[in-house]
Amino acid sequence: MSPDDYDRLFAESRDEPAFSNGTEGYGWMAANCDRCIHDKPARQGDDGQGCPLVLITLVGRTPAQFLDGPRDEHGRYGIADQYVCTEFRSEDDPDPELRPIPTPPGQGELLPREPFEGHRMLTPLHPVDQAAVFPGGGDR
Repeated sequence: MSPDDYDRLFAESRDEPAFSNGTEGYGWMAANCDRCIHDKPARQGDDGQGCPLVLITLVGRTPAQFLDGPRDEHGRYGIADQYVCTEFRSEDDPDPELRPIPTPPGQGELLPREPFEGHRMLTPLHPVDQAAVFPGGGDR
């Protein structure tokens, strides 16, 4: 992932703020981005080469790479665990490059893997779609 990917990442993102306020956002970034290899150039003074996902959150959008983190039985979460970033790579990792899991030897494939790899984000149903899924209405 590089800063050149910004336009594509912005187009994939959801049009809603990732964080409700600055405390929440900077708390999450301190726990995650401050250890990630993608934002290391920005921490060293080269803001133009920093992580494009940080820029997307600062303009009030949620990157597709941010998956909901663990919640307790009441839906609460810690600020540092609000999201899990699928692009996170620790600076201490000896090989920070993401590698796909290879197909095991002798394993048959019904469909090619390539079009199905990547980020997926579930979106809530729109009221019109919800009526089709749940006849009679209601949020079941």
